[in-house]
Parts: sequence; structure tokens; C-alpha cells
Amino acid sequence: MSSEKADKTTRPEPTSDINVLHQRLREDPRFNPPTPSVWKRISLIIIVLVLFWVAYSIKLQKPEPKAPVVHANRYSKDYKFRPAASPIITERLKDGRTRVRGAQPTFR
Repeated sequence: MSSEKADKTTRPEPTSDINVLHQRLREDPRFNPPTPSVWKRISLIIIVLVLFWVAYSIKLQKPEPKAPVVHANRYSKDYKFRPAASPIITERLKDGRTRVRGAQPTFR
């Protein structure tokens, strides 16, 4: 009984022979797990494809929100010739973007 235990716990002799090392690697079950079944592999591929489709469809449904831009007039109606202390000037560019110049708006 003790000899069986000793056989299981003894390690093979260290070697630098590559063929012996490859043979030990092939025999060790820790490094040779069984291949998953075909239906598991196919179901994994289907799940990944469905997740990509869901992500793509969600992206298409949600329109890109336009950035909120604070508009301010440089001159008020009451004080036509006196500019505001910190005006925020917004310009609509030809390509559809909005350029904000002056003091930046504060968000609360």
C-alpha cells in the first residue's frame, strides 16, 4: 500500500531531452482537456453573433443627441450698445457643427 502511494507521488526524473518532455506533455491530462462537443461550439458562435446583432441594432435605434448649446445675445434689447459682461456667442458652421466662443457655460 505504501509502495503504491510512493509510486503516485514520485516525480519523473528531470531531463532536457525534448522528445521525452513532449511525451510527458501528451500523457498529462491537465494539458490535454477534452474538446467541447459540436453543439456547444455551435451554440457559442450563435450566441456571439446574436450579441453582435443586438448591439448593432441598439446602436441604430438610438440617435446621436445634439450637444446642448447655451445661446446668448451679445447685445440686449434694452442696452443695445453695451455688450454683455461675458457673452457666449454660438456660431452654426457650414458642416452642421456649433462653435461656442466666449465664456463657457456652467452646468449645474
